[in-house]
Amino acid sequence: MKTCKELEEAVCRELSIARMKQDAEAFSKWERYSGSPDGEASVDYLIGELDKAGIANERLRYELLRSLPVKASVTVKTPESWTMEATAAVYSGQAQGLEGELLWDEACLAEHLTDLELAERYERMKGRIVLTYDISFSFYYEAARAGALGIVAIWPKELHHHDTMGGVWGMPGTRDRDLYPYLPYVQVIDEDGRRLRQLVSEGPVTVSMEIAMDNRVVTSSMPIATIPGRSEKFVLLSGHYDSWYEGMTDNGAANVLMLEIARVLKAHQDELYRTVVIAWWSGHSDGRYSGSAWYCDHYYEYLRNNCVAHINMDICGCRGSNAVRFDMTGMEGDAFNDAFLAPYNRRKPLPYRPLDRSSDQTFWGVLTPVSIAPQFYIDDETKPQPQRSENILEQPAMPPAFGVGGPFYWWHTKEDTLDKIGDDVLARDCEIGARLVCRYAMENPLPLDIPGFMEEMERYFRAFKEALDPAFDVSPVLAAIKRTRRAMERLTAAMDGRSDTDDVLMRTAGELVRLKFTYSSPYKHDYAVEHEPYGVFASLLGVHRENTTEELYLMHGTDFVRQRNRMVFQLNQVCEAAELALYRWRAADLEASSGLADGVHGAF
Repeated sequence: MKTCKELEEAVCRELSIARMKQDAEAFSKWERYSGSPDGEASVDYLIGELDKAGIANERLRYELLRSLPVKASVTVKTPESWTMEATAAVYSGQAQGLEGELLWDEACLAEHLTDLELAERYERMKGRIVLTYDISFSFYYEAARAGALGIVAIWPKELHHHDTMGGVWGMPGTRDRDLYPYLPYVQVIDEDGRRLRQLVSEGPVTVSMEIAMDNRVVTSSMPIATIPGRSEKFVLLSGHYDSWYEGMTDNGAANVLMLEIARVLKAHQDELYRTVVIAWWSGHSDGRYSGSAWYCDHYYEYLRNNCVAHINMDICGCRGSNAVRFDMTGMEGDAFNDAFLAPYNRRKPLPYRPLDRSSDQTFWGVLTPVSIAPQFYIDDETKPQPQRSENILEQPAMPPAFGVGGPFYWWHTKEDTLDKIGDDVLARDCEIGARLVCRYAMENPLPLDIPGFMEEMERYFRAFKEALDPAFDVSPVLAAIKRTRRAMERLTAAMDGRSDTDDVLMRTAGELVRLKFTYSSPYKHDYAVEHEPYGVFASLLGVHRENTTEELYLMHGTDFVRQRNRMVFQLNQVCEAAELALYRWRAADLEASSGLADGVHGAF
């Protein structure tokens, strides 16, 4: 039986760039929108290749609320007349000759606004069409509540770029309807945006919006492959297959490297300790992570009982990328981050960044202790590396890869074509995915840095204690962290040499990860808006009674108390789970030693 290291090396030697290029050629022929003929054709292809390799798989079908822009434009009516092409956002409302005065949202350039300043900002928007650089859902939602007629957002590139204005993660429930304002929303390119700003600075401007959308419920399918190991516990390797246009780096390259990893792991199935599940999601871009959310909802017990790690591949193979960093939970540890990434970076690897609320990070509520999303970028060695700040609440921005300011400018545009994939980069990214899967499918106990995670948690809450308004007292949380830290130290020490640790690590380390990255019930998905670790506490930074409306300050206080109660209670639950595992192990060891002694005595 191969060791983890031996399996990693064997798998990496067998990965075939030729097969991946052939798969990529096939994928480049389809514009893979969820529930579309091309989307289903790509699933047909994946299923066919899995069948050829003898890999067990199933095609899951589900319904989602899909949103696709059909056509959009903005026309200046006065003081001059001209029309510009625009791109409507997913979940935009429709518009036919919607006309109004254009308001320049100057506040969008400010780094930070208090609640009172935000109230003034939104008050001006009633009955107007708003021109802005703000592309966040939070802004979109508040502008709709304030009575804005529509939004024209400026994408600061000369490419038409797709975005999403959906606040619901996955499928909506009946209480989520208000999170679909269906306010008409488009993006325009930088040149047109600057021209509009200039016009507004010179006097009143009237514009009209035309938006045609295809917003409806559709049926889509997703292939799920399973490569059984000796244990039913499993590693989930995932990536979305739906795309904008060809979408070859987002996310065709990830799709083909996942298929290649599946092929090679199948040949080594008998050597796997844990099972490997590989999932290709739909509903990512055009349904706000609907596919992964549906899978989580409908396979909740299976995931919660068995999923020990989630490796998510999103935006891979980008031509010219020469460096790799990790977004991850922190439970994996700084030492793992540095050692794993060293071969793929010319300089010391960047410190890990806590996962953000995007990219099918759907599984934080099912007690999965490990979640890793490799991020690929260009390292300019003439510039200093971003350094971790002493203040854990003020971490430096990581080098951009895609989006505004990133070198991989083609993200979510027609330019994301087959030629944007670099063969050498695709081979590297496939190897990284394969090594990660092997590591967490083979290492036993799971390679976690629980002491490091607990130390980081305590640093967060010491920083909150210093930075938050005194009304938001986190002292009870700090006391609970100290108790939990001692319990987890005892658990970690007792795991040495044991192989029956997955369940307790999910109940303890998995719960600690859930507390870091979520703020609501484990049976519900948090909103699809970005938030920092320990999000409710982080949202209170800078909130004081004097700079906040009376009503909102009351709401903040309610959120804080409830979240503090949750943290303290759940940390106590973690302590109890750790102590129960220690008790059971001691009892089992005593029983085993007693049985051995009885057997020896009987032999004499």
